Amino acid sequence: MKRFILFVLFLITINQVFAVNLSQQSKVSLMVVGPYYKDFASIWGHVAIWINDEPNNIDKIYNYGGAAYGGNFMMRLVTGNLKFYLDTRQTLTQDLKTYHRAKRDVYLYEINLDLEEKNKLYHYLENNAKEENKFYKYEFYKANCTTQSLDAIKNSIKGKLVYPTNETNITYRKICDDKFPVFPGVDFLIKLIAGSKNDEKLNLEDIFFVPEYMTENLGKAKIKSSNGEKPFFKGSKQIYDFPDPELYYSFYSSALFYILILFFLEIILFGYSFITKTNYFKWYDYFWFAITSVISLFLLYVMLFTHYIVTKWNFNLLWANPLFVSIFFLKGKNKERIFKIISISILFVFVGIMFLPQHFYLQNMLLAGILLMKSLKYGFLKHRFEK
Repeated sequence: MKRFILFVLFLITINQVFAVNLSQQSKVSLMVVGPYYKDFASIWGHVAIWINDEPNNIDKIYNYGGAAYGGNFMMRLVTGNLKFYLDTRQTLTQDLKTYHRAKRDVYLYEINLDLEEKNKLYHYLENNAKEENKFYKYEFYKANCTTQSLDAIKNSIKGKLVYPTNETNITYRKICDDKFPVFPGVDFLIKLIAGSKNDEKLNLEDIFFVPEYMTENLGKAKIKSSNGEKPFFKGSKQIYDFPDPELYYSFYSSALFYILILFFLEIILFGYSFITKTNYFKWYDYFWFAITSVISLFLLYVMLFTHYIVTKWNFNLLWANPLFVSIFFLKGKNKERIFKIISISILFVFVGIMFLPQHFYLQNMLLAGILLMKSLKYGFLKHRFEK
């Protein structure tokens, strides 16, 4: 047994001694790929690290965008149950062919590292690519291919990154509003789950989950160490530059268009029921209450039980109220009281829109208006809808 242990220690020592180190001719670059608007998962663009060292025959891509979600990307993303991993590929050419077919822009930004820093990054990535280390929990704002790549680079530099400023006027909500209308269903969902944290102004590195923001600001950054300062990027090279695709966005295919129709329909139904003092559309109302109950429980779940900071303190729960669930189990005066509480809660949204620390989208306000009219029929105005 003792001999076996000594033999294993000998092998480990030999492996460390003969571990490959990069040569002086080696280059480390960020490969930045433009957005792909046919796939929601690629809407931000993509970033990977390319290490090229001809003397050691190394031409390798380190890609933190390896997908391990097994389908149903959007639901796994929203519920915080999404894993990605560090994927490695031999040769840059292999990746470039894929991006050329998809007509995606590709840029290479050579990082200004000395040999010691290059080797530290190389060995860090090689270790991170091992089966037991390569997986990480994906979060679209905090942990994606872009942020993971930057974290790996920052781990290797001897100094620290210095930016002209660390402040921005950008919020998560602003970034999402610029990107998501291309996907109407995703846009609708994001506008529901995005809480008040989305309206807080971000520090500079908080916006680096978007590749274009990261490369723009790293181009102005310096690496500061005891040896002085040096630019973060040594140079850049454009590989592909395709014309920007025409993004088709139609108001008539948006969620807002259909919600507007439902809102005006509700005004007609509410007015008709009020005039005739009859509630012919009770089944339709309870269909809405059932859907809203499901939405409210979903919003509660992503607010309380996921690790996403941006789903916290969601004031949409004032109108998509979890109390809607209780109306299916209550009767008489108790049910009427619940409808009154819900009505007050929704009215608070309309009154508090000027001072609540969250932006309320028009689509959400229209949905709140529909639910308010329906709740009033069974609460404060119940007597006006009964003969």
